[in-house]
Amino acid sequence: MTGATGWLGRVALERLKAAGVPCHAYASRGDGDIRALADLGSPPAGDGPVVLLHFAFLSRARMAALGHDGYVATNAAISSRVLDWVAAERPDAVLLASSGAAAANVPLDRDPYGAQKRLDELAFAEAARRVGARLRTVRVYNVTGPHMTTPEEYALGALILAALRGEPLRITARGRVVRSYVAIADLVDLALAELVSGDGPAQLTFDTVGETVEIGELAKAVVATLGVSSPIEREVDAQAPDNVYVGDREKMAALVARHELSLTSLPEQIRQTAEGLR
Repeated sequence: MTGATGWLGRVALERLKAAGVPCHAYASRGDGDIRALADLGSPPAGDGPVVLLHFAFLSRARMAALGHDGYVATNAAISSRVLDWVAAERPDAVLLASSGAAAANVPLDRDPYGAQKRLDELAFAEAARRVGARLRTVRVYNVTGPHMTTPEEYALGALILAALRGEPLRITARGRVVRSYVAIADLVDLALAELVSGDGPAQLTFDTVGETVEIGELAKAVVATLGVSSPIEREVDAQAPDNVYVGDREKMAALVARHELSLTSLPEQIRQTAEGLR
């Protein structure tokens, strides 16, 4: 696993440990049982399949510190290192964490995050094809749950933090803001089930889609679920443009049904996320 100290990585590592599945974890810097990505090495010899969970990628927040060129170069180096590993070690299956931003096809100079995610999708598809690995690419839109990094940068995280502090829930957007939330543990379980399954195509890309809600209703759900009395402050402009960041529901819904999984309800997602932020 790469990116083991990030949000997806930490949750996946917990799920694997709970299931007794051995996992070699890597991050940008080594710490305890987590090794440095620069030391990414051969998997131990054994009879079972070798599965790569690739989560390593710099978030948008790192761009301010590194600048455009530094940000692009660092992400490119991460991708190159892991792609070399795939070519050398020939894993049986690969999980690639992409983003809904990749679907926008925005040029590198305007959105290096989304553009490089799209480049990763193309590069890992070819790398997996060359070594005969099963590939599942997950375009992550909106997820919830424990270990949320920089919660103030996410709509749900910011609302929960305000509620926990007893502050008003301030929504600055004047137009409709629509998001679709999936518990991060549900996403990890679904992705792992797909990796070890023999069904379906060799390569598949799917979006994360769960409970779809407008941000005003999300704020009301946060207040109701956490049992707080914080007021919700918002000025609505009917002429303001909509902001909709929701993926295609069809593929993920079919996968959830095929593996007979149940998705976590929005109130429970809020509770789990808040617990991780207390």
